[in-house]
Amino acid sequence: MVTPFVEGWDFVQTLGEGAYGEVKLALNRDTQEAVAVKIIDVRSPEVEKAVRKEVCVQRMLSHESIVKFYGFRKSGSRQYLFLEYASGGELFDRIEPDVGMPQGSAQKYFRQLIKGVEYLHSRGVAHRDLKPENLLLDEDDNLKISDFGLATMFRHQGQERMLETCCGTLPYVCPEVIRKKPYNAEPVDLWSCGIILVALLAGVLTVGINYTELPWDEPTYTCPEYIHWKDCKITQTPWNKIDNLALSLLRKVLVENPVKRATVSVIKKHQWFNKSFQRRGAMSKPGSTSPSDSPFSGTPFKRVCSGFDLSPPAHRDDINGRISMSQPDRSSLQRLAEDDEGATVVHSAVEGVSFSQPVQPHHMLLGSQLNCTPGSSLTPMQRLVRRMTRFFVKTNAEDTMSHLIEVLEKAGYGLKKGSPGQLTITMADRRRMQLTFKACLIEMGPNILVDFRLSKGDGIEFKRHFLKVKGQLVNIIKKVPALWPLEER
Repeated sequence: MVTPFVEGWDFVQTLGEGAYGEVKLALNRDTQEAVAVKIIDVRSPEVEKAVRKEVCVQRMLSHESIVKFYGFRKSGSRQYLFLEYASGGELFDRIEPDVGMPQGSAQKYFRQLIKGVEYLHSRGVAHRDLKPENLLLDEDDNLKISDFGLATMFRHQGQERMLETCCGTLPYVCPEVIRKKPYNAEPVDLWSCGIILVALLAGVLTVGINYTELPWDEPTYTCPEYIHWKDCKITQTPWNKIDNLALSLLRKVLVENPVKRATVSVIKKHQWFNKSFQRRGAMSKPGSTSPSDSPFSGTPFKRVCSGFDLSPPAHRDDINGRISMSQPDRSSLQRLAEDDEGATVVHSAVEGVSFSQPVQPHHMLLGSQLNCTPGSSLTPMQRLVRRMTRFFVKTNAEDTMSHLIEVLEKAGYGLKKGSPGQLTITMADRRRMQLTFKACLIEMGPNILVDFRLSKGDGIEFKRHFLKVKGQLVNIIKKVPALWPLEER
């Protein structure tokens, strides 16, 4: 149902959720402009201070590779943050399992990532949770850095400070952060960029889904994969999938000693970074037929929120306030750490999909099936967007739900029935962190679409389990791509 928000704007869909709030899609009735609205419960003083810090960091930023921040408002115990709509979804969904993507596409996204990180550092901001799930794509397939829940200021008025918070997502975190000693901000983000490049070039899952295709669970001496990298044993996966030139760049970035780690300047001068690749088969051209390409063809309607600023006057003192944090489920906290100003923040081994991310089109269907179409004609938003965590089935809704419940119960997942056609699945992942995702059955004419969406936990773990469940349902899955357009009216 359409829910009125502010005059002329409607909430039409819930897009994500977290321990302290959710993200909703807001549409303008007249212009069809769209924004993602992050709604946070700030009754906890700790959360309120964290959100204030996040707001102050984002208000400082204005760059083509950073998700735009339009404004904020507070109403009662709720804080509303208004963010750019990134219609291309997550970069994470462009990475083919066990494959990655063409070098030309990986280079394009990596260049844009480095450009955005360089800008952040020039503003004295460290992101500290860079990973493909936090990198979004606009309608032209340009990368946008999002989710500043763990961002902090490390330089102010020319004065730079060491950071101390142990935070981030373990496979992307650098060694010095895990050691819980003071660290310099810039090398931390660049290490994460290196791990992201591995994911882009080699893929993030294996076909057997027994382990992740990221190079290691954490960069410590208790992790054999990390020891192999340290010992230059690069003849095994994922390194044997990566071109030697790209590998030489990674050897400069993924250096344990942060003093010797490649800087932005060194990265930008590297031969692989500047090499000209054939763009054939790349994913940057909307409308192509590659499984990983942008799903939109033609020119989508405008997806910006021009002139939409609901912010109260800025309080510049907040820039030096307490560190912002992500909002993981309290039951999944791995440990507490003291933040850079002495305040307690959460460190989780695997952060969930942050609900601070802008709207992702693969999380929504805005057609007559949901009774929330703002106009009579279809727009690009009202079509299914290709992604890997959905499929069509041969069976009707009742039989599909029965098959799904049988498979999930047999596998030992915790199940909870929600609204008709929806299941919430919970479990502890291999790091003993909470993983929650939803399976929704959507009727599309004669077809049933089974759509899986992560609620809490690690995106990589979620996709591993999705493939496991899908493998058990292979007998009822239709052999068609999950990019079925809604019927024209």
